[in-house]
Amino acid sequence: MNGASEIKIQELKERVHQDAGRTDENYRIGVEIEGCLLDNKAIPVNAEPLIKELEGSIYEIDYEYGSCQFEYKTFPVGMDNLDYLNIVFENFMENLDKSIKKVYKEKEVIPVFLGANPSPEIMKEGMITDIPRYNKMASWQNNLPNVEIDGNKFNAAHVATAIQGYHLHLQGKNPKNTAIMFNHILNILPSAILLGANSRLFAGRVYSLHEPRIYLYDQSEQQNSGFPAVPRYLDGVENYIDYIASREQNTTKDYFTLEKERHDDARIRIGTDSYRVETRIMSVQPTPKSLLAMVEFFIGYLSRAIHEERELRPLPTLREERMASVRYGFNAKTHFNIIDIVRSQLNFARKGLSDLGINVGFLDILDKRLENRVSPGEYVARIWSEKFNGSVNQTVYEIISDIWQRTKENQPIT
Repeated sequence: MNGASEIKIQELKERVHQDAGRTDENYRIGVEIEGCLLDNKAIPVNAEPLIKELEGSIYEIDYEYGSCQFEYKTFPVGMDNLDYLNIVFENFMENLDKSIKKVYKEKEVIPVFLGANPSPEIMKEGMITDIPRYNKMASWQNNLPNVEIDGNKFNAAHVATAIQGYHLHLQGKNPKNTAIMFNHILNILPSAILLGANSRLFAGRVYSLHEPRIYLYDQSEQQNSGFPAVPRYLDGVENYIDYIASREQNTTKDYFTLEKERHDDARIRIGTDSYRVETRIMSVQPTPKSLLAMVEFFIGYLSRAIHEERELRPLPTLREERMASVRYGFNAKTHFNIIDIVRSQLNFARKGLSDLGINVGFLDILDKRLENRVSPGEYVARIWSEKFNGSVNQTVYEIISDIWQRTKENQPIT
């Protein structure tokens, strides 16, 4: 980094040191979900009119990398307010439905909460949102090799237009606690992938991988995403600052922009008045209850793991299990039985929620997925095989209609 940036890094570390005695509210939760818009011919629909329609409302949404994509963020809430958060999401979906019908009067438009855009048109030119930040990112990615999956090749700069994620922000009570939380989150990333995979139908084709979204994103961003490349577990947030400062500076030299542009599975965000960990590994889930099942999993597991000082598993093992989960899902073969690991972590999370006095309201969804060896992505792949009639666009329309109905009814896939 240049001299000015090095000074900023030192100032950040001094601030972290001064904040050592903070006692912020632990596990305060913020959620971001990404979706996209398709019409009844499975053609991507520009989200800008909808974004402008909702601007300034309590259901305001924002631009995303793809012109047909949008993002919705919740205000942070306490960990004992998950039922309220479920209502917030249900109300958002209801209002989204009404707003789409108001804005797009001339055609049927469906919001899609899948981890990958199923439209066969999505990987074409002209799908990137015309905003300086996204143009800068696309310009960098246009110099990267094409990404390949199951014999198909895609322009690296186009991949992010076709994937939708679910970002969970968890507030730490101080810098040290936040670093410990980050360490333990790394230990459940493979399980989160396994249970939440939602992207097998990608750009008009069902792919063989359990979670193509992650596989493609890792390739398209090369060393800018994936399992964090930390050489060892963090002793404190200062270690994470050093990690960010050491990474290749593709589009910026400013620390906070570097932090934001790191698309790792999990990352630490240093705010003006808080420290938090953001998980980015998960596909968006089709229903509010499914989103909150993941929240319960993370909060319950982290609370008990940190309290008990649970032993952290070797980082190379976690990297291996992550890739096995991405490729093979419930059939993954590693040195350990991944099904047993996930079951143990879910049980551990349930005990953690009990310790916190939180009644389990949504975690059973993940138990059923594990028992039935089902993820949203596997469900979509199955109904594709049942519904495909020779027309890709018509079959995509039928599938997104099925998923949107489940979304509106808040009926989880298990």
